[in-house]
Amino acid sequence: MRKVFTILLGTAALLHAQVGVARNAHGMRVPSAHTLEQGFVYFSGNFENISDGEPLALDGYTDMSTGKSYYVQRGAAASGGAVQVSYGVFDFLELGASLPFYYESKVMDSRLEGFALGDIQASAKASVPIKDMPLYLSFEGDVYIPSGARGRGFRPRHSWFIDEDKASYAYTNGGFALAGSAFLTVDFFGLLLWNNFGGYISTMGYGSDALLWGSGVELFPHKLISLIAEISGETRTYKMAHPGNILNEPVRFTPGLRLHLPNNADLMFGADIGLDFLRGRKAGNGIEVKRNVRDRTIKYEVPSTHEISFVFAFSKTLNFSWKDSDRDGVADRMDMCPGSTFGVKVNNRGCPVDEDQDGILNIVDDCPNTPFGIEVDFFGCPLDEDRDGVPDYKDKCAATLVGRAVDGDGCELDSDGDGVDDNNDLCPETSPEEQVNNSGCPIDNDHDGVLNERDKCPETPQGRSVDQDGCPLDFDHDGVPDDMDQCPNSAPDELVDASGCPSDQDKDGVPDTKDQCPDTPSEFSVDRSGCPADNDLDGVPDDMDKCPNTPAKAPVDTTGCPADNDGDGVADYLDKCPDTFPDVLVNASGCPYNSKKNLNSIAKQVKFRDSNEEPLNSAYTAVNDVIELMRRYGFDLEVQVSASGPRAKAVSEARAEHLREIFKIKGFDEKRVQIEAVGAAFPPGVKFTAKNIKR
Repeated sequence: MRKVFTILLGTAALLHAQVGVARNAHGMRVPSAHTLEQGFVYFSGNFENISDGEPLALDGYTDMSTGKSYYVQRGAAASGGAVQVSYGVFDFLELGASLPFYYESKVMDSRLEGFALGDIQASAKASVPIKDMPLYLSFEGDVYIPSGARGRGFRPRHSWFIDEDKASYAYTNGGFALAGSAFLTVDFFGLLLWNNFGGYISTMGYGSDALLWGSGVELFPHKLISLIAEISGETRTYKMAHPGNILNEPVRFTPGLRLHLPNNADLMFGADIGLDFLRGRKAGNGIEVKRNVRDRTIKYEVPSTHEISFVFAFSKTLNFSWKDSDRDGVADRMDMCPGSTFGVKVNNRGCPVDEDQDGILNIVDDCPNTPFGIEVDFFGCPLDEDRDGVPDYKDKCAATLVGRAVDGDGCELDSDGDGVDDNNDLCPETSPEEQVNNSGCPIDNDHDGVLNERDKCPETPQGRSVDQDGCPLDFDHDGVPDDMDQCPNSAPDELVDASGCPSDQDKDGVPDTKDQCPDTPSEFSVDRSGCPADNDLDGVPDDMDKCPNTPAKAPVDTTGCPADNDGDGVADYLDKCPDTFPDVLVNASGCPYNSKKNLNSIAKQVKFRDSNEEPLNSAYTAVNDVIELMRRYGFDLEVQVSASGPRAKAVSEARAEHLREIFKIKGFDEKRVQIEAVGAAFPPGVKFTAKNIKR
């Protein structure tokens, strides 16, 4: 029977996987496929005593340099544990981290003993929804960070730390490792959970890749005490080719119980039982390890798992979730009434409130702002016995007939104060001083002496003279009543203003019918057509013209004076050099006395050899003069180069390129100097144009 059970434990390594203790709210070494809900934080800490009184090595150790074997003492203390935290980012995604720690007493060298950390494990676990089935599936990715001590420990804590060909470490893989895992949980009616785990870890060449596995059941997972039975282990992949050695890989059976404490806290107790408990402890049934100690390499064999060890763990789950399932503004973790109807006002515990304290909750209260102490009906509204729309506590006429219009006091309404209540008033908007009939309608609405039944103008302003039809008198038929007409003899069809006189909207003395400029400002003098006077025809009205005798067609500024854009004192219409630089003395024609300050004069000095693009020496002098002006006055320059003859285009382009190179050598790029070859567009030569002159 022992042999059969041993074989079953070994073959299970092909199906399942092993992880640390107390990874989530179910199981011990084999967690469930569940992930934390959004906002939940899970903490756990565990301690494991793996010392069973036997030596940590099966048959001592051997110094590989001398071949000499040494004894390893019995009962050396060996223990470990881990602290870990997980956080539910979403209902389907959980992030976690675990930090292991280990301890060993002196085995053969004091440098190996003591407390040290292991490799940090960071994980991300995502669950996959499976509808209408009691199955739960999730996948996890792990990164192992080589934070563990390399110089401590004798017995490797994981089989993947061990490299067959080189020295290994006890507490660390020695480098980064990556793992991928799958979890599957089957829920049997909430009474039994069957948790399964399978994964693969790659050590990136620092140790040995391995299959991780585990399977277990948890009875009464939601009761005070849960009973647990699990099997788990690690199988290095290169050992898969040697089936006879698989039984030497770590395999353990873990019975235990989980005590569910108040406030989402759990206390766990368990025992790990290794294969050697069944088949006996002897050399050849373990894992061979090479280890560097000081300046030598030793070799020894350790049992894959001790015959028996004990595990203790504590965990707690904290709820920081902001999930609000009923969308009442109170998070589920604080909601005492989690099924509130959407839109219903609740208190800070999530329960419906009765704000007006009338005994009717807001959720069904049609009048949620009833004054305190007022008697209400079934719907939470103040009682209204006569059903006139005025609550009894405000109604001064409590016995009003049903259907009668009432005022704010609950009495029959007379909106226009004419003595006829609105229920009988056919003209409910008469003024109080008007005489009305029994129906509340005026006898003479406009009080013009013509009864309504004959009045064709029933809204004539009071006091106006009217004709026999009740309409205002208008002798000249200009649309202005005689009582208001200041010009009672207007010509037929003449446009008049509100006083009955010919309309003159701009008040310039010219009637609108003759006014060609009907919007002339009132202070302007105008001509016969009603337009502002402009004697010199420069476009500036005389009333604004500071130079009223400007020559015809001469450009002017906004004041009507001749324009002088370059500010040289010579008006533009007389200026033969309109772009003179600032503060340059000019002659009567507006051209500089100094030809070196005249771009047109300088341009004439830029000459080229006949039918050739090569500049003469005078061209270089002229360019230097232009550059001197550019530096002094800070302007940009446009250059047009022309030529003649059948090759005009090619020659002008070549000459333009020479000039571009000269300016470039002088430190002026295309942002400051733009040169264009125009072929035979104008007589041969160069044209300089200043742009953006700073004045």
